[in-house]
Amino acid sequence: MRPWIAVVLGLGLVAGGCSSMGNTLRTLVGVPSAGEPSALKSAEARWLLIKNPRYGDAPSEPEYVWVEEDKIPTTFTTLLRGKRAIIAPPEIVAKYGPPPGGGKISGRQGMPSPTGPPADARAPAATSPAGRTPPNAAIPSAAPGPAPAAQVEPVRGYVVYVDTTRIVIDLTTTDGVRAGSEVSLRRDRVPIVHPVTGELLGELDEEVGTARVTEIREKFSVAEIQTVAPGAAIQVRDRVVVK
Repeated sequence: MRPWIAVVLGLGLVAGGCSSMGNTLRTLVGVPSAGEPSALKSAEARWLLIKNPRYGDAPSEPEYVWVEEDKIPTTFTTLLRGKRAIIAPPEIVAKYGPPPGGGKISGRQGMPSPTGPPADARAPAATSPAGRTPPNAAIPSAAPGPAPAAQVEPVRGYVVYVDTTRIVIDLTTTDGVRAGSEVSLRRDRVPIVHPVTGELLGELDEEVGTARVTEIREKFSVAEIQTVAPGAAIQVRDRVVVK
């Protein structure tokens, strides 16, 4: 055999051995080759972002890769410095995004934990007697305040008889009149009409005297005149308003 043929065959054997050795090394360290797609693990898996042992071997190889926390490959660096030496720092993890398949990042990654109390502690939800939160639990509203008191119109009647010192009015106990009740005797003067709607709002009256109820009958009451306005005289049909 000629010498140059032996050299070519020897180089071929060396190249093939190197390729086989490279594949064997990839299998030993547990890093998939460039042509092997990484299988996405379930969301329950804990992932670590590590320095890719094959970074620089090919242009397509990324500098960091995700692996499961219990499958960190063994490399020369890990043999010398431990597996933590190839775990990516938190600032690198922030640039690479979440793990594949929506998995959770392992606590060994050194990521900062979220601050503040959990959501359950911030706003406790109303629970049902069985301890479950009702799906449509309503937030209790503030207790309503006391209703405004309705304005009570004073009881009104008429003077039906006039004597020198007494009058008779058409109000009785059913109207809230009692012996000793004071009444105002008033006379209607000017009708008040709404200028826009034309509605009669009432009449502007004035007090012509006062009286005190002394006797109550079935359909009328007797009252003693107390005061009379100057220049006025109490008349039948004057209005009676219970004070």
